[in-house]
Amino acid sequence: MTWPGYARFVFLLRSILAAMMVPALAACATVAEPTTTPPTITIPITTTTSTTTTSTIPPPQTCDPPAFLPTILPDRVIDDQPDVSAVPLDDFTLQPGTIVTGWTDAAGSPVLVMVRGALPPTRWVATPEAIAVRGTEAAVGDLGDGIWGVAWFEGADRCDEYYLVFYPPTGPEEARKVAESLTGSG
Repeated sequence: MTWPGYARFVFLLRSILAAMMVPALAACATVAEPTTTPPTITIPITTTTSTTTTSTIPPPQTCDPPAFLPTILPDRVIDDQPDVSAVPLDDFTLQPGTIVTGWTDAAGSPVLVMVRGALPPTRWVATPEAIAVRGTEAAVGDLGDGIWGVAWFEGADRCDEYYLVFYPPTGPEEARKVAESLTGSG
């Protein structure tokens, strides 16, 4: 290669490299700050240690007591009249807006609880058996840990939902017998 040919080659190579470097250098260059302030959105950051919460959903209204009670109770129940102190504080009884009635045994342990205003807050352990309660289809089944339940609803309103919780020792026969004894209106 002769000197003029070599010089043209180097010049061409420099031109190509320069053309490739201009966009890269332009991307890395700093741009002067504009003189106007851009619009901003302020997102408030709150950090509180308060345990109070607010909700836009009003708490459910408490249902009235049912106008019916079982006419047959488990043999271990000591009094046929419900006892408010018999209601255990568990997942079955601590549902907002429900009304709960309970019965105990001689030791004061819960035997049976009747809840109006919700359905059981847990799934059945196995497929429940269909029975009739107050002329309505109901389900009786194992709720786990030896607890049995009967659930049914009599209308579209939340206060038309009912369930019975039977605490151990119990079984499906006892649950069915007590549930089928429910009579009355409302």
